[in-house]
Amino acid sequence: MKKETIKTIIKMTRIKNIYLDLIKFYETKNLKVKKKIMKLFIQFNSYKRRQLNFLIKTLAEIENYKKRKEKERKLVIEKANCNLLLDLLSFGEDFNRSFKDKNNFYQGIKIIKTKFFNLLKKEGLKKIPTKKGDKFNTDVHEAISIQKTKDKKLKGKILFVIESGYKLKNQILKFSKVLVGN
Repeated sequence: MKKETIKTIIKMTRIKNIYLDLIKFYETKNLKVKKKIMKLFIQFNSYKRRQLNFLIKTLAEIENYKKRKEKERKLVIEKANCNLLLDLLSFGEDFNRSFKDKNNFYQGIKIIKTKFFNLLKKEGLKKIPTKKGDKFNTDVHEAISIQKTKDKKLKGKILFVIESGYKLKNQILKFSKVLVGN
C-alpha cells in the first residue's frame, strides 16, 4: 500500500477513537444524546468506508494504467526492432546476390551502400558536415590526435576527418573523429 493510504487509514482510526471516547463519556449521561452520537458514528463509518474503497480503487486503476502503458511501450519497441531486422535481412539478401554474380560485384556493393544510407536517412540519421579547415567544436567533434602545423591559419582547426559523425533527430549519435592542428 502507498504511504498516503496508510496515513489516511491511521488518521481515520484516530478519528474513530475520538468518537469512541465521546460515546463512553455520554454513556453515563443522557440516553438521547447517546443515540445521536451513535447515529453520527454509524454515518461516519459509512462515509469512511466509501472513501477508503474509493482510494483503493483509484490506486488500483493507477497501477493498471502503469502496467498497460509499459506493455504498450514494449510492443512499440518490439515492432520497431522487427521492422529494422526486416530491413537488415534485405541487405543480407542483396549481399548474397552480389557475391553470386562476380562480374557485377563492385556495382552490387555500391547499390547496397546507397540503399543502406538511404535507410538510415529515412530513419532520421543525418551526417554531421565536417571538412578540413572547419573550426574544432567539442559539441560535434572528437579530437583523436593533435598535430603541430606550420600554417597559423590551421591552428585549432580540423586537419583531417578520420570518421564522420552522425545525428539522430538533432541528437548526437556519434561524434566526428578528427585530427586537429596546433
